[in-house]
Amino acid sequence: MMLFDPLAMARRTVTAPAEAAQALMGLGLSRQVLWTALILMAVLQSAIFGFSVLMAPPMPEGVAMAELFTSPLRFFVLAAVALALTVYGLLFIGRAMGGSGAIEDILVLVVWLQALRVAIQLVVLVLSFLVPVLATLAVLAATIIGIYVMVHFINQAHRLNSLGRAVGVLIAASLGVVIGLSVILALIGLPLGGASGYV
Repeated sequence: MMLFDPLAMARRTVTAPAEAAQALMGLGLSRQVLWTALILMAVLQSAIFGFSVLMAPPMPEGVAMAELFTSPLRFFVLAAVALALTVYGLLFIGRAMGGSGAIEDILVLVVWLQALRVAIQLVVLVLSFLVPVLATLAVLAATIIGIYVMVHFINQAHRLNSLGRAVGVLIAASLGVVIGLSVILALIGLPLGGASGYV
């Protein structure tokens, strides 16, 4: 059995996302391991966020969502919930649109994309101090590539054989995540403005 090579898989994810998805799903990781890895991704993202908060000037009082987005712990909760909603949204909406993906397939692909996101966040954090313009460009490029990869991943996970249907699944799941987070934030008494920024 070949060892997992993160750098090679990252290159493959960008250049041949369908093949990368098949390879990732072929790892055969258990549901427990994948859920643990997903929580770890939320922890790492929150740690990076916490460091960026320390380096950034304090947010003015009265700014919407300031309480949430100045607390790494609250950010972790938001990130973990958003990731869980993403997994189940992609799973159930994909099945509703004729897909046949298992939750393990969705999990391994989402975990891998989040791992790449953590790496990109670290690069952007460094660039934001050295060359802010490059940091902005890196975020834009990562967003475009991320959508492209995600569409291919959804197509492979659900065996849709249609990138158009995969785009539909992604849009519907994204809307579901935004609505779900909005409901949760409303229930705990935080303003809804800006909730979609994370998603």
